[in-house]
Amino acid sequence: MRRIAAWLPLYLFLALIALLLGSRPGLVRHAFRAAVERARGGALAPDARRAARPDSSEVALGRFLFFDPILSANKERACASCHMPARGFSDGRAHALALDRSDLPRSSPGLTNVSDQLAFFWDGRAVSLEDQIDGPVHAKRELGGLKGREIEARLDSIAAYRTLFHEVYGDRSPRYADAKHAIAAFERTLRSSGSTADRWWQGKIPEESVPVEARRGFDLFAGKAQCSRCHFLPLTTSVVPGAFAAQEFTVIGVPADPQGRALDPDPGRYAVTRDAVDRHAFKAPSLRNIARSAPYMHNGVFQTLDQVVRFYNQGGGKGLGLDIPNQAPEVRPLHLTLAEERALVRFLESLSDDPATVEPPAHVPSGLPVGGRY
Repeated sequence: MRRIAAWLPLYLFLALIALLLGSRPGLVRHAFRAAVERARGGALAPDARRAARPDSSEVALGRFLFFDPILSANKERACASCHMPARGFSDGRAHALALDRSDLPRSSPGLTNVSDQLAFFWDGRAVSLEDQIDGPVHAKRELGGLKGREIEARLDSIAAYRTLFHEVYGDRSPRYADAKHAIAAFERTLRSSGSTADRWWQGKIPEESVPVEARRGFDLFAGKAQCSRCHFLPLTTSVVPGAFAAQEFTVIGVPADPQGRALDPDPGRYAVTRDAVDRHAFKAPSLRNIARSAPYMHNGVFQTLDQVVRFYNQGGGKGLGLDIPNQAPEVRPLHLTLAEERALVRFLESLSDDPATVEPPAHVPSGLPVGGRY
């Protein structure tokens, strides 16, 4: 009883949060984790769950599951269908492809260095990689909406999967929760650290070997262009450095078309928080392998990095003449010259690995096509 009494204020606090957030489980779990860490005197950091070794059996299992269409209702789509290694683990489409081959509302975000982030999806509605996996798996338009028990039955019917799960998680039949942990363990290994910029920063190559334009672009990124105010260095994500305890969401005024004739109607973070300041706010993604993950923005409105840089140089949506009262104040005209725009693009390109190193498995335990049929 004493233990319950000691935790009672925290439980009441969480109940209030649940009421205010409309009982959104993901956000309540995040609030609970934050409260516990604060009580312990600690702080949340990217990749709070301990990363498995890249050569571990858990990562190997997760790699199979990531590329195996066994998790989809029609057995024709895998995680890798929308997150392709050669495209920075995105899919090259303005809008992700639904199970029925129609367009989904948003683009597929890249997964490179996804372990550096604290919130997932463009609107941050999932607070862990494991939670994120539930989204596409249970969505009827994405992977078909299988229930956890249906996935478990499928995996248990495949001898190779029974063996793999036994090796990793002990003497029990495959569990959906374990499958999520394995996929997340694999995703945490999807790291870019061999780009030109990384090797320069780490002193592995001399500064003189980095193109002059890329070096000038880095100065602009951290200075006049103000990119690092949302893509914080050195991670280049929107996770605030220092304690790495918060993920920012920013209103930049993404248009519905490249010409900027209208604001994209997607409410963004507002759909999660119902806070007016979050209307049209989105997570700034990692810029690692950004040259491989076109098109850009949550709606894929820009096909090239040149278009993205020009959009920011003009001052975001407001600079295009759109009415966005809550646009972030730091998103304003930058007055970059054409030469400076080009230099900034050269630096962004230098954040991509040369070349990408992740290869899909030659086969998956289900015997289905690796990566799915579409």
